[in-house]
Amino acid sequence: MPENQSVRVALVTGAAGGIGLGIARSLGEAGFAVHLADIQNDPVHQAADALRREGLDAAGIVLDVTEAGSWRRVVDSIAEARGGLDLLVNNAGLSARGTIESTDEALWDRTLGVNLRGAWLGIRAALPFLRERRGTIVNIGSTRATRPTSGLFPYVVSKAGLLGLTRQVAVECLTDGVSCNMVAPGWVDTPNERKIQAKHGRPDFPEGLRNLTTPQEIGEAVVYLTSRSGRRMTGGVLYLDAGLHLADDAGMVYLPGHKPPYEQRVEGR
Repeated sequence: MPENQSVRVALVTGAAGGIGLGIARSLGEAGFAVHLADIQNDPVHQAADALRREGLDAAGIVLDVTEAGSWRRVVDSIAEARGGLDLLVNNAGLSARGTIESTDEALWDRTLGVNLRGAWLGIRAALPFLRERRGTIVNIGSTRATRPTSGLFPYVVSKAGLLGLTRQVAVECLTDGVSCNMVAPGWVDTPNERKIQAKHGRPDFPEGLRNLTTPQEIGEAVVYLTSRSGRRMTGGVLYLDAGLHLADDAGMVYLPGHKPPYEQRVEGR
């Protein structure tokens, strides 16, 4: 039999750590029953255990976002146990590096498979349940979806595609009462991002960066998009990047002896 059906139910992918865990914690604190999904078995269950020790309603579940069958199994099991689904957060993603020429087909397929195809498969599997509760879809994108940069070819293309998916789903769901939006962070300091940066020659990351977005802030943005006023937004991008989408440094990069133009203007008043 389903558990308490009055509790809002959320599914967050890529939730074993970093941004996904931050989102899951914020949702739990907002009263959601949160299902943390990840391809990593032990880490996702450990993350859910940690949230439960904090007094939150959380459960871990293994999910391969690139497999339609895995999605059906997970979504159906949550709906059966909880009586439905109110929120899907597509957070699982790869931060792949490469250029047009250095990106091989395997990296392209893997990046697009997780970052874009995975989100589509999740939305397709969850949509019948989200329609029943007039639920919410939040895709975790990136500033790079709309402001490309060199060296991130497969990642940028996948996030731009995720924005297109967000808008298309929003249009197709207008009469269903299901909202679909993208949250676009800028730089976020997570353990996985530190590993990636070290691999690519930045072992001191995030040294030299300011105004970083935190996983908690991303989680708070997701909570807002489930609120009464947040539900008025659909097909949009909620930038959490301290202005990075407007100007590539936006006061985020620390340059010794250099003051960003906006600081110079303020001091000159």
